[in-house]
Formats: sequence, C-alpha cells, structure tokens
Amino acid sequence: MKVLEGDYRDWQPLDVSTAVTIGVYDGIHLGHQRVLEALRSHGLPVVVVTFRNHPVSVIDPASAPKLLTTIDQRLAMLADLAVHATAVIDFDDEFRRLPAEEFVEKLLVTTLRAERVAVGRGFRFGHRQLGDITLLRDMGEVHGYEVDDVDILEAGVPVRSTVIRALLKEGHAIAAGRLLGRPYRLGGVVVPGDQRGRTIGFPTANLESLAGTVVPGSGVYAVWISIDEVVHRGVVNIGRRPTFGGTEYVVEAHVLDYERDLYGRTIELDFVERLRSEQKFNGVEELVAAIHKDVAAARLVLEDMHDTYPS
Repeated sequence: MKVLEGDYRDWQPLDVSTAVTIGVYDGIHLGHQRVLEALRSHGLPVVVVTFRNHPVSVIDPASAPKLLTTIDQRLAMLADLAVHATAVIDFDDEFRRLPAEEFVEKLLVTTLRAERVAVGRGFRFGHRQLGDITLLRDMGEVHGYEVDDVDILEAGVPVRSTVIRALLKEGHAIAAGRLLGRPYRLGGVVVPGDQRGRTIGFPTANLESLAGTVVPGSGVYAVWISIDEVVHRGVVNIGRRPTFGGTEYVVEAHVLDYERDLYGRTIELDFVERLRSEQKFNGVEELVAAIHKDVAAARLVLEDMHDTYPS
C-alpha cells in the first residue's frame, strides 16, 4: 500500500484514477469495511484519506475523543484490506482554514484523481466546515466524479466510532467487538506496579496504555494477550483496586500459564468479554477466591472462541 504523508501540497499525482473515501477511519470498523467493499466494486483502486490526529483535537481540544486505533494500527489494517493508497493528513490550524473548494480541487481531483468519492452521512469539511455533500456533488459534476453518502447499521445500531467508544466506556466489550468486526485491541508498555498480585499468586502486568487511546470501563475482562506475536489467554482488571484503597486508574493483566518477566515490553490486549464489575472485597482471601473464579470463567470464554480467534 502506498502511503502519502507530509505536506499534501508536495504530493505527486497518482498514476491511476481512483475511488476515494474520506474520514478519520478510527477503528476501521464494520462500517468502514463495508464502504471500502462498496468502493472496490466499482473496479477502481481504493484510496483512503485519513488524519493523523482527530480533527476535533484542533477544532475543540477539550472535546477531543480518545482514539480506538493509532495511525500505525490504521495503516496496517488498511493495508490488510488491500487499499491501494492512504493519504495521511496532519490536521492543524493551517489545514483547518483550507477552503472546501481547494480541498476538492487540489487533493481529490488533482492529486488523487478521484472518479468516485464516498463519505459518511452528515460529512462536512473545509474552512468553517462549509463543505458538505451538496458541494461535493456540485463539484463532482464539474470535475467528473460521482459521490456516495453512506450510513451503515448493524442490527439497527449505527456503526460509528463514537458509538463504539461509548460501548467500551460502559464495559460492553462484546457489543463493541461486534461493531468493530473483531475484539477491541489496547496496546502499551508494561511498567512496574506495587507487586501485590505476585504476593497473592496472581502476578499482573501493569499496562501503560498508548496515549490518547480508549481504555474500556472498569471491570474484569477475559482477553487475548499478544506478547512477541504469540497469543496467550488472560484476565484483565481495570479500575482503582478498591479492596486496597487504590485511587489511581490502572490496567492490570494476568497472563494465564505464563511466568516470564514482562517489564518494559509492549503487549496488546484484545477484549473479548466483561466478566464482572470491579468490586471491593472484605480482605485478601475473598479477593483471591474471586480471582480464581475470574480465571476459570476466562478459560471457558476463551476456549469457546479459540478456533475463531482472529489472528
């Protein structure tokens, strides 16, 4: 897959006519995947225009959402989906002021040679967000491309990144995974903790998650844990550890049947199912008994889906 990065004004025109879709494409969820399939059906190479940072982080920083995927994850997924090229735009104040007409003429028409353009329903772009589907279509009549606006539903639920983020924050890992088309993945580096898990027979890896990414809501989850591209079963607790009077929000992963040191290593957690809410127990013995139940429950959940786990 060809990746266009840096100042878009320096990009050389593509050597083929294309079908282009525009959006943050955070999560590369089922809706995104179906748009790509629809574009591919026109027989043109597919190009994705995405943003390294979420536009809201510049337009209204206080409201900027956490992301489901880093730009590197998005690029890897798009390559796996046989996208011909991805144009990565650094959304800054200068780009924010770009008139919508110039965006179309310089980027879509001249550089990407669009014959087909697909955007989400309600899509807006350009300075002061004055560009919309009507402007896109009007300019398409002049420049010779056609426009599709799309709105994807899954079991009556809109497939949007905002919906998936909300599901994850509520702990609905199964529902979020259904809209993503795969378990939600959270990556990060293992950092030292208070070592308490080791003293009770359940050593945990404390994850310092990648900055700006979504951390699911508090609770205990069955997860797949990827370590050096090898997948292991695991249990993750997210929360403040109320049994020990904790105040810091932490992500603690226990890798089943694994005893090696993980400090300083990058691991990835795929959230399969929320087993229970975070609880405050009356002492360590009660907590240990609950963890034993969590481990047994996680084994059952992960064993049931072992043959269908997406590698």
